[in-house]
Amino acid sequence: MSITAGSAYHYVNPKNVTPFREAFETYTPNTGGLWNQSLGSGDLVLAEGNALGASYLDISKSPFNAGTETIVETAESWPMPIELSLGIHRSQNALGQEFSVEVVDDGTPIAAVPDIAVSVISQSTTTLTVTTAASHGLSIGQCIGIYGCADSRFNYASLVVASVNPTTNTFTCTAGPTGNIPSVTATPSAAGVFVYVRRRLGLANDGTSMIFESATATNASFYFRSNSGDAFPGVTGAALTGNHSSTVATNASVALSSSPFSYTLSPTSEFRLQMASDKIQWFDSAVDVATGTTQRVIRTSICPSPGKRYRLRFRVTNNKGLTVPNVRVISATKSGTTTATVVFDRPHGYTTSDLVVMYGSRDQTNFPNNATPTAVLSVVSPTSITVVWGATTTGTGNGGFMARAQGGQAAQGVQATAVQSASITNGVLTLVGAASWSGLLNGDFVNFFGGYDTLGVDASLDGVYRVTNSATTSLDLVPIGGTVIPTTLASVNIGGAVIRRTSSRASWARLFSYSRERVEFATRPQGDLTGAVPVQVTNTPSMTGNVQGAQANNATTVPQPILGSIVGVSANPTAGTTARQQQAIGTLIGVPISKPYAIPEAGWNASLALTTTTAAAIQGAPGAGLKRHCTAVQAINTGAAAVDLIILDGATERWRITLPINVPIAFELPTEITTTANTALNANLSAAGTVRANFQGYTAP
Repeated sequence: MSITAGSAYHYVNPKNVTPFREAFETYTPNTGGLWNQSLGSGDLVLAEGNALGASYLDISKSPFNAGTETIVETAESWPMPIELSLGIHRSQNALGQEFSVEVVDDGTPIAAVPDIAVSVISQSTTTLTVTTAASHGLSIGQCIGIYGCADSRFNYASLVVASVNPTTNTFTCTAGPTGNIPSVTATPSAAGVFVYVRRRLGLANDGTSMIFESATATNASFYFRSNSGDAFPGVTGAALTGNHSSTVATNASVALSSSPFSYTLSPTSEFRLQMASDKIQWFDSAVDVATGTTQRVIRTSICPSPGKRYRLRFRVTNNKGLTVPNVRVISATKSGTTTATVVFDRPHGYTTSDLVVMYGSRDQTNFPNNATPTAVLSVVSPTSITVVWGATTTGTGNGGFMARAQGGQAAQGVQATAVQSASITNGVLTLVGAASWSGLLNGDFVNFFGGYDTLGVDASLDGVYRVTNSATTSLDLVPIGGTVIPTTLASVNIGGAVIRRTSSRASWARLFSYSRERVEFATRPQGDLTGAVPVQVTNTPSMTGNVQGAQANNATTVPQPILGSIVGVSANPTAGTTARQQQAIGTLIGVPISKPYAIPEAGWNASLALTTTTAAAIQGAPGAGLKRHCTAVQAINTGAAAVDLIILDGATERWRITLPINVPIAFELPTEITTTANTALNANLSAAGTVRANFQGYTAP
């Protein structure tokens, strides 16, 4: 049975079919097939993978364009309830480059929030205060960013509103996806400064999203929206006005093979979503394992409308406050100083208020990569500045780039080493680095940028490439995305930087429609009580790991323990007290011990020759808290007359029997003869005679 949009009832699919299944072996968007896309400037979306079953969609963001967005979404939509399985992974996690996985309604989008002009901006240590020219309409917990400030320290790519004051058009921020913002105390000019809203579910009215927005592979932020309301974060408490990130399974890509020209990138983790009218859950697990899943976030308070249809959407964004390379370095020179005069290939637009980072100079000794934001000392010309770069020396470096450090952030994805030379063989560009290349996998996309030779001549090799092999200091690349290079090129000494592009990848997407009446004996996610099969329990058992009780042995609370096993002991345990739970004990091989017997180690036997009325010790005093227990007696009277055999608790008579002449007797004593604590068990005769007696028993409390 199916129903039309707008109904408040669930779609019921009794066969639990898979209405959507994608392995990304091919990808042809906007052709009436499975996917539609809109492409941001400089971005690439390609179906990749060529060996070992690896196939994946690679959504690669350009590192050069701030404020761009690429969207890939399903052409079809589905009613609730929905279960989604995704093989998601990334080349890297870069602050300011967001990968949002969304299940959102296909209705008319809500209105976009325009960027908001700023009239005053200031910061005191880690508290940023912003006053807007008009009412900003922001609320606490809303995700924003700042751009356009001449003092680039204030261009924060990712912030969360901590407080608002609508009467003064003022709000404050203290943190974002990576925690507290850098400590700064200043009041820069607000001319040209704007606030932008970081959309948590795009412009969808209803849905949920998982956003990778920090620099950590095991962090993601979750959001929920219903009926065009606020995007509600998946965190609680103080985190609502700061870092929205939750811990998740790693999104790192793993290469199944390191062979050259083999592109086998695969996910480490599987991410899953269950979305129904009464709850939304995100959970995850390692790929291809038999262990359970891990619950990450559940929301029952805010749930999308059950009467709408929903699409799967990947939305990948460069925030407007992102640090991006903006000028290539033709040359950098120093003359016995730390101050370098740097010449660029284009107007830089820097002021002495700017902080910059610099990478890729061929002379890494005198002009090393510097990811620490450094102040521009002077503007020499529209294409030249001075800046402190490296140690005191005299020399010239060529190649690489500089970037305005927005919000104190370095450029993302730049390799720690720089290019020393380049050659081309059979259309494969080989870059030799000053040190080993690090972290690159076959199939990663990179940009080579700032390729200038030692004479300051452009090598004309800048562009987008796919890594085919990374071996220590040699990096082999093939051009993609419209980059054109010669078929051959003899080795030439050049500088330049290699920038790993942030690729957000999907190896599979599987969507299941199901009825909420489905029975699952193994709940997903693991430990989800709301999805468990109901079982009526008449008591209150407690289990942790192995079956065990909630109360320890000898606990004051009587009814709880589940003492279903026997504890093997080789010595008497410490005595309990009355009205307490006690555990069953046994021998070291598990033989149960029950009255009148004891563990072997507690048993004793004795043989006495008795001739007088003076007491002889069968067993001496056993020690504090212990008693002697006699369970059997064997005796014979070989004297001239009958006589009584007497057993004593110390000096107190406990048992007596008359022994006739030459008649052996033997007694089992199920109700044993017991001494008082720490008292000897003794025996004597009622008169002089000749008796041989044997005694058996045990020692216990």
